[in-house]
Amino acid sequence: MSHYFLENPWPIGIISGALGLILIIGFLRTGESRVLIASLAAVGLAGLVFALDALVTTSGEHGERVVSELVDAAEAGDVEGMLQRVSSEASLHLGSVTRPGRPFSAVEESFKTLSGRNRITENWVIRLRGESNGTGGALVFLSCRTSTSGSYGLVPTTWSFEVDEDEQGRWEITRIIFESLMGREPERAL
Repeated sequence: MSHYFLENPWPIGIISGALGLILIIGFLRTGESRVLIASLAAVGLAGLVFALDALVTTSGEHGERVVSELVDAAEAGDVEGMLQRVSSEASLHLGSVTRPGRPFSAVEESFKTLSGRNRITENWVIRLRGESNGTGGALVFLSCRTSTSGSYGLVPTTWSFEVDEDEQGRWEITRIIFESLMGREPERAL
């Protein structure tokens, strides 16, 4: 239920707000105080839901921010900026999280190619969505179309990232799952 109050307040907020407006119209027609009280309660609930969303940052939102910063650093070819968003214990999985993970050194080598032979020339983020994973961390889904100096036009890729908070309160990526490259499971890292 917290998902609808903190991570996606729109359904409850819109329904409550619309119900409040309908009840206000009903009050204006009938003049009954019970209808006015119900309309104020519905509008108040809508306001409360949106206020909670603005005041509380969920782990899913922290995850989205970290992955967005990683993407910005990748677009700039900033290897150090990318590495700052990733735990030194992070692993890279090709195709699925069930596949054996490659060590941090593989993550680092993949990032280094983004400042050289795979320098990003154009990138369109199609989807960036984070959700709380129930253990205090986040799972973030990313889909993009990217052109690099080594590719022939925009190439679609999909990724998943596990993001957790470390002991110092810093959010960092702990697992990178390179799910697909041009709709297929990738055979190798970038």
